[in-house]
Amino acid sequence: MSVRRLLVGALVAALGGGATQAIAKPAKKPSKHRTARKASAKKAPPRARAVKLGTGIAWVPLDALAAVPPLTGTTGAPAATGSGGLTVPPKSTGPAPGDSTPPPGSGDGPGPPSAQAVGVTVDDRTGYSARLSRGSVTTGSVTVQLHNQGEDDHNLRVVPTDHAGTAVDFPLTGSGQNTTKTLVLTAGSYRLFCTLTTPVNHETAGMAATLTVS
Repeated sequence: MSVRRLLVGALVAALGGGATQAIAKPAKKPSKHRTARKASAKKAPPRARAVKLGTGIAWVPLDALAAVPPLTGTTGAPAATGSGGLTVPPKSTGPAPGDSTPPPGSGDGPGPPSAQAVGVTVDDRTGYSARLSRGSVTTGSVTVQLHNQGEDDHNLRVVPTDHAGTAVDFPLTGSGQNTTKTLVLTAGSYRLFCTLTTPVNHETAGMAATLTVS
């Protein structure tokens, strides 16, 4: 083989190898930023949905909205917050349907009868006097209390004046002291007075009063 032919073959082989290397050159790798954007787009959670609550707006995840109906909020009492951050309307405290029982204290029937009491205050500091806390009561049980506001001892007698009856006597009561008795009085007029007669007759001197029972 001639030297010229050998040179031509070597040149052709060199050109063919360069073309092969150019074809076999590896493809350019994708950008790291592009790969990160694709990965974050695949992993991004579902977007939240805006829900109106009263006068404001709250963002609630879509997976939470899938489990409960849309919320519209309430007016009046503040709503309670349940599990998961969802707003729960307050429960009604009214009576159950069909319940006709009135609440306690709403009845308009008569209450228990009130106890009747009469205070009798006797005083001898500026003369002799007897004052009643009230001038009339109704028939039945009546609590009578003698209160001695004077300086000396005094007693008390209760006597019916317009009908038959038995007199009731209270013992001597010291200055500043009280004596109490419960009497059963029928309708009529009663005189209440001190029975002492020294140094003067206490009754005629003014230590007396009249109680009316009706």
